[in-house]
Amino acid sequence: RILDQCEKIVELTHALERSAENADIIGRSVRVGVSDLVSMTWLPDLLDVLEVKFPDHAFQVTTDAAPNLAAALDEHQLDVVFIANGMDDPRVINAPLCGYRMAWLASPRRFDTRTVVSVEQLCRLPIIMPPPGTPGYMWQTEYFKRHNPAFNSEAPDKTRLSCGFSPATGMEMVRAGLGLMPLPVLLAQPLLKSGEVAIMPVREPFPPLHITAAYKSPPTFPMITDLVESAQAVTKAYSDRNGGKDIWP
Repeated sequence: RILDQCEKIVELTHALERSAENADIIGRSVRVGVSDLVSMTWLPDLLDVLEVKFPDHAFQVTTDAAPNLAAALDEHQLDVVFIANGMDDPRVINAPLCGYRMAWLASPRRFDTRTVVSVEQLCRLPIIMPPPGTPGYMWQTEYFKRHNPAFNSEAPDKTRLSCGFSPATGMEMVRAGLGLMPLPVLLAQPLLKSGEVAIMPVREPFPPLHITAAYKSPPTFPMITDLVESAQAVTKAYSDRNGGKDIWP
């Protein structure tokens, strides 16, 4: 009998929690966080689809760095985020969206972009890196250490530029000849065609960047799963339009 009463209390607690969650979403926008890379590529296409598919919902889109977006999702300030590599959290569902081809880019005015180099040789050139402690910084240092065990991030062989940047800012830094940086080839196409930047042929290619939709389980809005499926369809169509080489679903 006592056990039955305890079970009813637990059921009532869960019902109250669900009611509180439902009250929280009534009348508010669906909050979507996107990385700069997404906003510069297929986000406009997705917003067009969402406007037609979900006419009864309003969407609030926030663009920021991946760590900030992940923290906002964790703190219930966002409902779904589109970020690189997702989140390592058992409470979060990660759904793959797309991959971007990455390459080392440089200004051909300042650097020899015709000769194949190794990562060891690459480390002797000025490198543009994200701020220490960020996921991008760790991703880059892991790449260097994998292919050049002598790599020491604390004692660079050459100038090391460490700064926060969006892909657009990084592209401008490369174009200006400040250093080399791994960037999505898709974004660099206009500058590659004009000859202002070039791909540095590195023997060990930089790994692709994968964008993931991350959201809490259960989702704050039931339609979040449909939204993510729409994003997957949009990235597939965007990839097809762009040849499927520099971006793929």
